[in-house]
Amino acid sequence: MKKKLVFLFIVCCLTLISCGIPIKPKEDTTTKKEELPTLNVTNNIQNEQSQVNSSLYTGEQLSKEEMTNLPFMAIIENSSSARPQSGLSEADLVYETMAEGGIPRFFALFQKNSPQKIGPIRSIRPYFISIAQEYSLPFAHCGGSNEALNSIKDNTSIKSINEIVNSSYFWRDTKRKAPHNLYTSSDKIRKFILDKNLQSNGASFLRFDDKFWDNPPLQTANEVSLKLNISYTTSYIYKNNKYIKNMDGKESFDANNNTPLAFTNIVVQKTPVKLQEDKLHLDITLVGSGDGYIFSKGKVKKIKWNKKSAESPTEIIDEQGNKLSLAKGNTIWHIIDKNIEPSFK
Repeated sequence: MKKKLVFLFIVCCLTLISCGIPIKPKEDTTTKKEELPTLNVTNNIQNEQSQVNSSLYTGEQLSKEEMTNLPFMAIIENSSSARPQSGLSEADLVYETMAEGGIPRFFALFQKNSPQKIGPIRSIRPYFISIAQEYSLPFAHCGGSNEALNSIKDNTSIKSINEIVNSSYFWRDTKRKAPHNLYTSSDKIRKFILDKNLQSNGASFLRFDDKFWDNPPLQTANEVSLKLNISYTTSYIYKNNKYIKNMDGKESFDANNNTPLAFTNIVVQKTPVKLQEDKLHLDITLVGSGDGYIFSKGKVKKIKWNKKSAESPTEIIDEQGNKLSLAKGNTIWHIIDKNIEPSFK
């Protein structure tokens, strides 16, 4: 009987071998297995996350909560009666240019921070609409010039948040006199964006690279001054890696928190600025090309700017045609007449 069982076992083994099914040998536990190379998945994920979580407007790393903040812009008055303004110290990017009567006006962009008081809010102009379209963002304002309001009416892609027809998203501060007392907040504007189902994904042509500004050959610029007309001068002093803003000889600060207005970068864009036929409103050329400056980390670089069409981004290059980057941080962007020259030392 035992002989028959042994014979059957041998037959089965021969059958399996003939069918191509190998018999697995016993593993040699004395031999160390070969270790295959592995990818550092964690580091790759972190690198991808760091790129994804970089602010479009400052180049800085944002928290998950900050990344979910809907970006928007707001027109903020800059007459002497409007100072100190609220919210400017928390803006990622602030444009400053002239409006009527030689009075400057700010156009501020917010994402990272969420100030609970922003203003005073004032009216829109066509050149501010062009800037908002460049970033593809909604903007808060109160009325505007006829030209600007007609553009908003005729172009549904313009994301206007006009207080005149949306007053519940704004309020008047009784401690200030009209028209210098209209305010809004990040919460109210973001609620409007959600209520009206506006797109606020944002876009940006800005580039950021700290290494460029560590280049020793760049000319020093620790003090910058812009005399923009007979009634308004603004200047900056570089201190603690920021340019501290002064207006008409007085240090500027935010009414919300008494924080000085301070910026990592100052961009100066020179372009034709002309009075319209009504001798009141301005035409500011934003399509075309011109000269300018970037001030950052106590240094200065001459620039050229180009904008091919109303829909295209503004390109910042050096005199050799190389694209330029800002240092990581907030920026104030001056748009001034081509005949004005900033002084610095």
